[in-house]
Amino acid sequence: MSAMIPDRKKNNSSENDDSCRRRFDRFYTPQQNGRQTYDLVIPENASGSTGLVLCIHGGGWVEGSKDVYTGSLLKVSGEKGCAAACMNYRYVSETVSFEDVLDDVSSALAAIKEAGATYGVDFDRVLLTGISAGGHISLLYAYTRKAAAPIKPVGVVELCGPTDFADGFYYSNKNSVNRAVGPAYFRNIISNGVRYAVDPDDLSSAAPALLRCSPVSYVTADAVPTVFGHGEQDTIVPYQNALDLDAALRANGVEHTFVSFPDSGHGCEDKQSMKKMMDLFFGCIDRYLK
Repeated sequence: MSAMIPDRKKNNSSENDDSCRRRFDRFYTPQQNGRQTYDLVIPENASGSTGLVLCIHGGGWVEGSKDVYTGSLLKVSGEKGCAAACMNYRYVSETVSFEDVLDDVSSALAAIKEAGATYGVDFDRVLLTGISAGGHISLLYAYTRKAAAPIKPVGVVELCGPTDFADGFYYSNKNSVNRAVGPAYFRNIISNGVRYAVDPDDLSSAAPALLRCSPVSYVTADAVPTVFGHGEQDTIVPYQNALDLDAALRANGVEHTFVSFPDSGHGCEDKQSMKKMMDLFFGCIDRYLK
């Protein structure tokens, strides 16, 4: 599924050989930006309409790489017989917003769909998955771009993804990252992401911009089935975000499963709860991609 089972291996020529249906480090835009690349594994016997898993990496929107997922693509594809991909995206900055990152997801899906067609495979549904920032991107994309996506999102499985940027925890000294690197850390990233200069002392003014990029704002009865987990001791992304998402999904009658990690922080360290998440993830592949 993820960095839940990170296993990056050094690429070799056979891994990039189109004949074995593996495409690694391929650009998905004409600009050939290294932050706009994807890896893809397609089962040898796949043909016609086929489902896809897309893994989106975390790293606070300003670091991280698809490489943490590359080894897992082979595992997921081999065990479940589905196609699996991961992608890089442009880091959020003064020139790249959260909306731009969603555009990257659309571009990656379009390129992956085109790649599949060369093997007689039509990717017609995608399960999005990610951790932390990757969870946020997965949720926001599936909830806001389902109708326009090159490959239709049919579900999300994510861990500890931010769902509500209007929560003051992101901007306070209660947040362990802010304490470690400075109180402006998340304020600056989120300000760039939402294209609004967030003032922690006046979040009500920033709320419209913050909520436009918060997945919880887009939960309706038409939202895709969602599986998510969160550590109750998380000091980076507030556990309350998960509770609020759970409440919104319940209120709208959306099929979902919320896995709480009582003794875990942002890393969701509890192995028993993680096993439950992995079982749910593979169950979603069976249910929505086959």
